Amino acid sequence: MNELLSSTYFFVSSVSLRPLDSYSVREDALRSRASLIESFQGKPRLFVLSDIGNEPDDQMSLTRLLLYSNEVDIEGLVATTSCWQRDKVSPEIMQRVLSNYGKIRSNLLKHAEGFPPLDYLSGLVKPGQPGYGMAAVGSDKMSAGARLLIEAVDRNDPRPLYISIWGGANTLAQALWYVRENRSPEEVEAFVAKLRIYSIADQDDAGSWMRREFRELFYIVSPSSQDGEEYSSATWTGISGDRFYRNAPGADFTTVSNTWLDEHVRSKGFLGETYPFYIFIMEGDTPAFFSLLNNGLASYRNPGWGGWGGRYIFRQPSGEPQPIWTQGGDCFPGKPNSRDTVIGVDGQSYTSDQATIWRWRKAFQHDFAARMDWSMKEFAEANHNPVVVVNGDTTKDPIFIKAKVGSPVSLSAEGSKDPDGNKVTYNWFYYEEAASAISKAASLEEILGKRGEEYLDVPPKVRLDGPDLEEATAVPQAPGVAHIILAVEDDGVPSLTSYRRVILEID
Repeated sequence: MNELLSSTYFFVSSVSLRPLDSYSVREDALRSRASLIESFQGKPRLFVLSDIGNEPDDQMSLTRLLLYSNEVDIEGLVATTSCWQRDKVSPEIMQRVLSNYGKIRSNLLKHAEGFPPLDYLSGLVKPGQPGYGMAAVGSDKMSAGARLLIEAVDRNDPRPLYISIWGGANTLAQALWYVRENRSPEEVEAFVAKLRIYSIADQDDAGSWMRREFRELFYIVSPSSQDGEEYSSATWTGISGDRFYRNAPGADFTTVSNTWLDEHVRSKGFLGETYPFYIFIMEGDTPAFFSLLNNGLASYRNPGWGGWGGRYIFRQPSGEPQPIWTQGGDCFPGKPNSRDTVIGVDGQSYTSDQATIWRWRKAFQHDFAARMDWSMKEFAEANHNPVVVVNGDTTKDPIFIKAKVGSPVSLSAEGSKDPDGNKVTYNWFYYEEAASAISKAASLEEILGKRGEEYLDVPPKVRLDGPDLEEATAVPQAPGVAHIILAVEDDGVPSLTSYRRVILEID
């Protein structure tokens, strides 16, 4: 599609949202849980558990998080143990990174509102459980980090609390243990219902304990042993694990190399000084908060939608007591699974779990580089994200459209703009896999119906149901929904991309 055109028409062919008659009661129940969409307003609330000090990647992830601290409400920064760091916690490293953030916060505020004061963030740094795993959980073992977590969950706030686990999970386990020992079953249920957990693997034995003892926990994880042997297959390695894990053919390694990071991150002032060289991979923990960033993909609304933090499906892995948000699924055509098919840097098609993250790599690394510039430069000297408007909607919320079979759906990006006056290009694309956690996704032909050569109608509109047909009209016989993503990229330095998600619900 011509990327210079800012709107398009999608022609809806025969699809249905009605469930298949063959679905069992269990499948319907799972679909119900999988299809829940977060509807809260305001910033996501974030609580971080990190085994910082184990290796450089946690410190790298914290540096990036601080550059986006205006887009989330951080409510805890807790230093934890893990299978790699069993008998110590290192909150002092967090404070050291925060100290450098304090030196550049005033400059960040020239570019965007909402960056929290240093004193506030410093007060959120606490030590978690001082020992390893469940051996450090129980009576008289409350840590300052576990207390802070309970306080955050108990806060009178209708928004859920996102727990981003970068190391061991036993501080969260201690909080849950304490609440269950001291509250009624109804109060425990209400406490658990507020949690949204994204864990980078199982880095102690607490994750499996919590998933067994608290069956309704909202948990995103690729279950693993506590030795790293399953890491190479994990979705989160798609952020930068191409060469170390040898698991991402087709991904462009350029922007996650130490050479690129030297030029665009480490050389950029005080926060650049806190960004170390990686030992294994760059920022393996960052996917645990990536979906919360306000880039227009809104993937925190449902983990099956896909975004910078990857895409997951709701299923029950072997050995797990109940379904969780995880990887896997049936790779038979038409069945839901957690893999995306993406065109790689070599022009070939690749399908993998890691591709659900590396497909966005240029955009999220350029975004990082621009924020590093914000820490040093004046507004007029730095680049800022395009503002995307779809069908007159100026928010960043997903747009839901009830569509009718056989009727065209008009989508327009009129009103989109770049705050720096840069030239922008528009790319509408169909994210087929994004519906697979909720419903059988319709194919591209099913959504577009008749496809024709693009032509200008009333500029800048483009139609895909024109008279010069390139493909036959499809007549599908399966239910489905469709996620259409608009990506708007400017030509600034570095180029920046903003998104909007449109969800067609077709009758």
